[in-house]
Amino acid sequence: MSGATQSNSYGWLNSSETGFGRFLVGGLLASLFPPRCLLCGSATTGVKVLCEQCAAELPSLEGMRCRRCQEALNDIRLDLCHSCGTRAWGFDLARSLGSYKGAWGDLVRALKFDGERAVARLLCARLAAYLTDEEPFGTIDVVTYVPMSRSDRRKRGFNQAHLLAQGIGRRIGIPARRLLLKVRKTPPQAALPAPERRENLRGAFRLIRSGKGRVLLVDDIYTTGSTVEECARTLKDGGYEAVYVLTVARA
Repeated sequence: MSGATQSNSYGWLNSSETGFGRFLVGGLLASLFPPRCLLCGSATTGVKVLCEQCAAELPSLEGMRCRRCQEALNDIRLDLCHSCGTRAWGFDLARSLGSYKGAWGDLVRALKFDGERAVARLLCARLAAYLTDEEPFGTIDVVTYVPMSRSDRRKRGFNQAHLLAQGIGRRIGIPARRLLLKVRKTPPQAALPAPERRENLRGAFRLIRSGKGRVLLVDDIYTTGSTVEECARTLKDGGYEAVYVLTVARA
């Protein structure tokens, strides 16, 4: 699979166009620029963002993994990574569909930075299917997501974690709810080492709806776990009994 990123949506069409006009223009564009697979660039059918081969070959996480967070393990005698074995975390389990390196990362970037909403639908379907087929967390009472600061959301135009949570919620019959607010803009996590990431996020989230039950916390990427950890602690401080993290990719 290559990293081709040709869009197969025609989002620039103005909503003021008549239905017939949109039909004609959309058909012309589709004939001139047929939909292409975001990963390999080959032609796709309908509005699919991946060809059948790439869709079938999306890889899951391989090798020995921490039973709690899915960090890679290099010792067959262990079932927990060093981090999970030596400290108490706020979330109970974390699961990802695959590695950020490769195809899953390409899809996340297409959604996050290129605004490919069709990719969101694909990812939501995959995440929901994972929940129903694998049942990694058991019963879920509420679905929520990692919030963005107001300025970051305004700059991007959407919160990808919110889109994913909404799509998952619709598919599993548990509507997504806004439980957290990001009250402080923080420097980008990617530029910081793990200990500084935790400190960077301390107090950055506020609970806006307390409650009980088991929460599914959705985000796009799991890196060090610092972001979902702070969110999970905030949720548990508000009365929620368990927090399960679901992301598209693990860095």
